[in-house]
Amino acid sequence: MTKRQLKDIKRLVRKALKRDYPGFRRLKKKEKKQVLLHVLQHAVDNYDRTAPIEASNYELCGIDEIPSNIYTLDQMEELIAGHYTGMLSLKLRNRTSAVKDPELQFINELCDWSFINSLIAPDSYSPAHREKHPVHLFKAELLKALQYPEVNYRKFCDKKINRKDKRENRAFIGLNPGQIIDHSELSKFRAGLSYDRLINVMVYFIHLFLKEKDLPKNVLYAVDSTELAEKISNYPLATLKVGKNEIRLYRDIDADCGSRRTKRDKSKFVVGYRLHTLTVIDPERQVAYPLLSLLASANHHDSNFLVMLVELGKAIGLDLNIVIGDQAYGDEEENDDIQKQHNVTILTQPKTIKKLPDFVDADSFHVFHNDMCDSPLVWRGITDDRQHEYVCEASDACPLAGTCDKTRHIPVDSGAFGQIPYHIKQVQEICTMRKVAERPFNLLKHREGLEPLRTVSRETTRSATVMANIATLLIEIAGFRRTTTVSKNEQLQLFQKAA
Repeated sequence: MTKRQLKDIKRLVRKALKRDYPGFRRLKKKEKKQVLLHVLQHAVDNYDRTAPIEASNYELCGIDEIPSNIYTLDQMEELIAGHYTGMLSLKLRNRTSAVKDPELQFINELCDWSFINSLIAPDSYSPAHREKHPVHLFKAELLKALQYPEVNYRKFCDKKINRKDKRENRAFIGLNPGQIIDHSELSKFRAGLSYDRLINVMVYFIHLFLKEKDLPKNVLYAVDSTELAEKISNYPLATLKVGKNEIRLYRDIDADCGSRRTKRDKSKFVVGYRLHTLTVIDPERQVAYPLLSLLASANHHDSNFLVMLVELGKAIGLDLNIVIGDQAYGDEEENDDIQKQHNVTILTQPKTIKKLPDFVDADSFHVFHNDMCDSPLVWRGITDDRQHEYVCEASDACPLAGTCDKTRHIPVDSGAFGQIPYHIKQVQEICTMRKVAERPFNLLKHREGLEPLRTVSRETTRSATVMANIATLLIEIAGFRRTTTVSKNEQLQLFQKAA
C-alpha cells in the first residue's frame, strides 16, 4: 500500500469519527480505543486499493481548500476605507486611561476593533442587546499571546482577566464591571472560527503591517516549517498494521507522529503538528516576518505545502516573485508548474543527493563543454523544452575553436541547475538568506507560546497559531521590544570604562 493510500485511509477515519461520533472527546480511554479500532478496521477492510484516489492534496494533508470569499489586500483597503462603525463603535470604545502599558496602548489605538469584529463575527451574529462581542474574546486571545503565552487558559481567565485588580487587562479587552470570560468560552470561540474568517482577519493585519512597516521594494519570500508538540501521550490509542506499514491514531485524531531535526535534549520523533509558514524577508536589514501559516499533522513532508502556500499568498494579493526554500523543497516538475501558473520562481539550495552532470565543477558549479575546456560557459537562459542553455564566449585563440560548437544544454533539475543555476552569485546570496526565515519560528514557539501547545484539536490549534502570527506582526509594528545593537568598538569602550 502506497503512502497516499495510507493518508487516504486516515482521512476516511477522521471523517467517519467526526461524523458518527461527535462526542468522541468525552469518551473514556477504553471506549476511545474500542471506537478507534472499530472505525480503523472497517475503513481498511472496505478500502479499494485498485481505485484511484479522488481526494486532493489539501484533503490528504488535512488542509481546507482556499475559500472563495476571502479578501485580497486591495479589497481589504477599500473595505477599511468604507467601513461604517455606527453605534457599535461606542460599545467597543475602551477606557484607554486604564491601559498603562505603552505596547498595549499603541495596539489598542492602532486597530479598528469594530471592523475586526465584523470580520470574525459569524453569519448569525446580531450586535443588538449584546454586552460581549466576538472582538472581546479576540482581544482576550491576543492579550494572552502578547503577554501571557506561558499561562494555560484556565489560569489565564481566572487570574489575569476576571480578577478586579487586573484593571489594565480588563480595560484592554473592553469588559464592563462584573463581566467575566470563562476558559470554556474562549475554547468555543477558537473552535468556532471558520477558515475564511481566520484568513480575512489575518489579511487585515498583514495589510496593517505592510502599511506601517517600511519594507523595501526588493523583498523576498521564504517557506519553512517547524514542529509543534502536543501535550498528549506519545503512545497511540489504536494501531493497525497494513502490509509493512502501521496506521496510528492518537488522542487527538488530527495529530500524528513525525520526525524533527536532531536536537540534543529532544527526541527525534514528535507527536503533534507542523506549522508551515510563508515569511517575507527584508534583505537590507536581514529580518524575516511571518505572514501566512498552514497547520498540518507532523507526518506530512514539507514539500506538500509549497504549492499551497504560494496559492494562498497569491489569493490574498501578495506580490510573490521569488520564494526561497531549503532542500526539502525543489521538485523540478512542481517548480515548473508553479512558474507557469503563478509566475513565481522557486530557489533552493542544491540537493546533495542529486548527481552533477559531466564536466561541471563540484565546488563552483561552473559548466564546461568537455574535459579539455578551460573557459566556463556563460548561462543564457532556459529553452522552451526546459533546458539551460550555455554558450562559450572564449576568443578565437582557443585551441578547440574549430571543433567546438560553443553551445551546451543541461536539463533543469532539483540540484545545482534549478530554475536559475546555483553558480550565479546572486542566487547563492539569496539562498543563504533563507536562514533568516528560521528566526520567526523561535519567536512563535518561545515568545508567543506555541511550544508546547496548550490546545487539542486542529481547529483550536489553528486559531492559536493565527493569534501567534498576529501578535508577532503587532510587536514588530509597535517596536517597543526592539533591542539596540552595540558595535565591537562600543563594547571595547564600555569594557575599558568598567575596568
